[in-house]
Amino acid sequence: MKRENSGFVIIELLVVLALIIPSLIMGTVTNAKEDAAVDSAYGYMRAVATSMDEIQIEDASKFMKQEEITFTVKEGGELLITDGATLQINYVGSKPEDGGTLTYDKNGRVISGTLEIGGYKVTITDDKATVN
Repeated sequence: MKRENSGFVIIELLVVLALIIPSLIMGTVTNAKEDAAVDSAYGYMRAVATSMDEIQIEDASKFMKQEEITFTVKEGGELLITDGATLQINYVGSKPEDGGTLTYDKNGRVISGTLEIGGYKVTITDDKATVN
């Protein structure tokens, strides 16, 4: 008597699952790393704003003279201000790598910027951070 095979054998299903599951897991891991980079960017941006506020308390005219101010990120998260001075940022977390920029308006909002965190390029526009 001849038997017709009309369905999948459990081994075939396991092989298909073995091919699909790793790609799903890797996509989830990548998304989590990108989200962590964005969260770190937001934390760093808040730390910079806090440092700016502390300086404003000491010298009320320090940043208010300009409509906007651009910082360049240096090694260790330190910032280089456009006038050549540096600003040490007190931030615990994944710091951006050397070479990123942040441009703040006089109200403390980030107008634009790019930060590289954990190998991901984070672009900031109007206080919103996204991974490219």
